[in-house]
Amino acid sequence: MSLLSFRCLAAAASVGLGVAVLKATAGPAEVAQIKPRQDKLRDMGGALKAINDELKKGRIDWDNTVIPNAQTIKDRSAYLLNWFPRGSGPESGKKTYALPTIWQKNDEFMRLGKAAEAEAAKLNQVALSKDGNALKAEARAMGKACKACHDSYRSADYENADEDQDIP
Repeated sequence: MSLLSFRCLAAAASVGLGVAVLKATAGPAEVAQIKPRQDKLRDMGGALKAINDELKKGRIDWDNTVIPNAQTIKDRSAYLLNWFPRGSGPESGKKTYALPTIWQKNDEFMRLGKAAEAEAAKLNQVALSKDGNALKAEARAMGKACKACHDSYRSADYENADEDQDIP
């Protein structure tokens, strides 16, 4: 075997090993996380929308709408950063709007996720206080915290998707 043939064989083996490693990172546990993540994020978005809709009405139903939805956002946000294990992005082969940037710039993603969690806790406190002006401000702050992640870490294709399609 010539040196050139050996190098070609070694290169091919390295590429094959690299592909195997990439596929290994998208294991069944990571792929199984995608749908529940999408459902939980959809729940959070729906809860924030319900609060904003309530604010637009002018008469706020604190006990039946605002407080339970703020609690949903707070409860789910506590686990937000656990919903994106390595291997649960586009490389999984499953439909997801989560961009690879989540794992490439994970420190920034984690910082934004923690900020969203903090805003969710504030939103819940404001809901419990039943202060309408504070709720307006905090709902806006919560929306900005969500948008901060969406702008950098969610595919723009999401905006063109049908409402029934899965999300990050």
